[in-house]
Amino acid sequence: MKNKSKRHLLLILFLASLSIFISGCGEKSDVEGVTSDIRPDGEEIVSNMQMKMDSLEDYSFTMYVNSSSREQNPEIYEVVWKKPDLMKMILLGPDNDTKIIMVSDGDFQWIYSSESEIVFKAETSDDFDGLKLFEPDVYAGFLNGFVLSGGSPFLLGTEKIDGESVYLLELTPSENNESLQWKPKIWVDSENWMLLGYELYDSKGNVYLEMEIRDLRLNTGIPYSDFEFKIPDGAQVKVLELEDLKNEPEKITLEEAKQLTDFEILIPEYLPEGYEFNYSTVSSGVDTPYSTFLHNSFGIFAGYPQEKITMVYTKGDDEIRIVESISEKSLPATQDLESEGEPVLVNNKSGTISSVFGGNMKALTWQDGEFEITIISSLDKGELLNISESFS
Repeated sequence: MKNKSKRHLLLILFLASLSIFISGCGEKSDVEGVTSDIRPDGEEIVSNMQMKMDSLEDYSFTMYVNSSSREQNPEIYEVVWKKPDLMKMILLGPDNDTKIIMVSDGDFQWIYSSESEIVFKAETSDDFDGLKLFEPDVYAGFLNGFVLSGGSPFLLGTEKIDGESVYLLELTPSENNESLQWKPKIWVDSENWMLLGYELYDSKGNVYLEMEIRDLRLNTGIPYSDFEFKIPDGAQVKVLELEDLKNEPEKITLEEAKQLTDFEILIPEYLPEGYEFNYSTVSSGVDTPYSTFLHNSFGIFAGYPQEKITMVYTKGDDEIRIVESISEKSLPATQDLESEGEPVLVNNKSGTISSVFGGNMKALTWQDGEFEITIISSLDKGELLNISESFS
């Protein structure tokens, strides 16, 4: 990744790949039980959320995240933040074992993965041109990235959670985000205007991703000592320099890529006229743990050793990007962040075609066991299917 905005997207991506169902400390009621005697409209509620977010000096909460695609207990995120850029987040797996620790202490940012037993450390000085391993303000990152932009809020009504009134809103995709096919719902505290919940649905209206936040505390004067990072016993520390943060996988030939992968690379026998192979890149969770950690949305993907090859075919300024990957562990089934996707069959295997990059391109993805292939291009659906069905 080459710029600051992509660096900041890292933490937002893990939150987006999670369903968010936040309910204070209680369970929310069914939508059918919503009342309609509401004073503010959706725009006013969102405006109040923005003002509240800007006024925060510190916060802490525990977030429970689950997906209908994973038949296991939810992951747990313990988050502590203090203005301007202090943060500590611990990701616990379904069995309450530590998976990821992220800390921003003002001088350095740290990321620890228990799977690899590696600690990534990066300085936060001006020498890094504003580049960060992650955006410390988790709440603002999610709110700005997915709630306060790209969707028009519509107030559905109110619900009671632990006897307190909360607002229930639906986010309708704006004209600039027509590629979004879902209408997520959010729950907002009517007293402090904090986001209490978010649910994401599939095309059939079933909950696809959900999150629950508990033990929310605001402006309590969190001490600086809470943001100290202690290197776990036995962990290897990798100090990252500026060039590491800007690093992109090396462009290599297909023959070179074959020497670097442990699986058989599948090559399409058909490509539209004029397209020729340009280059490939290879990343491995073993050889380049930081690159893999960075280029994959980490949340539920953290600690999954993965090999991946990307093949790029070009015709002038147009390109076809083919990504093939295999993991030592079965990755959670997920959908593209911008669209749930249209179901298709590729050589009798289930797949999806989704709009990506604001609808300017399409991604066709299908999976065979631990092996996954994605074709990304501006070509139409028919041509994407023609390419996919020619793989050998």
